[in-house]
Amino acid sequence: MDVISTRACGIDVHQKQITVSTLIGAADTRPKRQVKTFETTTFALMACRQWLTEQDIEVVAMESTGQYWRPVWQILAPSGFRMILCNPRKIKGMPGRKTDRLDAEWIADLTRHGMISPSYVPKREIIELREATRARKATGHDATKYKNRIHNILQRSNIKLTSFVSDIFGGSGRKLLNLLINGEAFDLDVVAGCMHGRMKHKPEQILAAMNGTLSANDRRIINIEVAMLDSLEASLKDLDELIEEQLKPFWELYLRLQTIPGVSTRTAGIIIAEVGADTEAFEDAHRLASWVGLAPGNNESAGVSKSTGINHGNAYLKTAMVTAAMGAKAKKEGGLKDFFYRLTNRMGKNESVSCPST
Repeated sequence: MDVISTRACGIDVHQKQITVSTLIGAADTRPKRQVKTFETTTFALMACRQWLTEQDIEVVAMESTGQYWRPVWQILAPSGFRMILCNPRKIKGMPGRKTDRLDAEWIADLTRHGMISPSYVPKREIIELREATRARKATGHDATKYKNRIHNILQRSNIKLTSFVSDIFGGSGRKLLNLLINGEAFDLDVVAGCMHGRMKHKPEQILAAMNGTLSANDRRIINIEVAMLDSLEASLKDLDELIEEQLKPFWELYLRLQTIPGVSTRTAGIIIAEVGADTEAFEDAHRLASWVGLAPGNNESAGVSKSTGINHGNAYLKTAMVTAAMGAKAKKEGGLKDFFYRLTNRMGKNESVSCPST
């Protein structure tokens, strides 16, 4: 194998410590190997940076191990090393690694010979936007969990309010839910006073749906769940404001993305947060689709090509793109709806939605 870097470093990252291996030597000589262990405190990582600088290291590679790699990267990157973040899936299958020391040495050896494909690490402002959009998604999932718990309590109490009110956490729905939480007696006039004029069902139907058996214990639990939900919804509002502020430098791109069929304001923000303001990190559209996890691979044998399915990719962007595709196929204009159904006849609905061509 050809030597790409004569001064390479591999780092095995863990929570409490990192193992650093350096390989220094010309391509036609046996490289000098040094291995050293550092703690992951800021002072220890700065000492690691100084040690690598003294050796004139050119390239530093490490695995993307959870969030543990990030402080290591942030401290080493400003020193001018060519930093490589690699996907553990792509190098764990290679033989020869049994301990932390051998892990670091193996990464250094692969780096020396240019056999590690670097992962995409965006700029700081994109990373912060990404953290905000991912936090918003997680918070939204938490809010949905609390809503589902409340739905479950109502169902087991034989209260069918959700069958007649589209959103029991909206304006009228919340008023009706409060009647149940308070445990006070209510009649047709009280129920009618909580309903807005656009509701499809009649007050008599709503009153009948609320005629269940909600115990005092269930009412207290629902009250607690509603309080938690209110807190999460306030957090969602704060996150939306933060994301909007972070998107201002990319506002023109943000608006332009929304002209694509199926791309909502939230999806546009996620695209910028995950990909960045440009696609310079990707050679072409096919590489970007592969990174997202929407490009199936090929397995060719005896002249016959077989699809190997899509890879894991970027789960956040993949979900956003599939959601956008679902929205685009519902629109009549643009021809995407007809194109989707032509694909469906050939490959099925799930594959058609995630097809890179769409």
